[in-house]
Amino acid sequence: MADEDQAGTLAGNGSRVRCTECGSEAIVTSAGGSALSCCGKPVEITFPGSK
Repeated sequence: MADEDQAGTLAGNGSRVRCTECGSEAIVTSAGGSALSCCGKPVEITFPGSK
């Protein structure tokens, strides 16, 4: 997860996200309002969950 001052993607529960740099994928199981990032860049939402 990203620090508060770092850009990132906000995703809801059940969202599938992917890093465009390294290809890592994850599913959000407990959204907490934090921005998600990997390799220093925001992740891409590949399947939107609920907000």
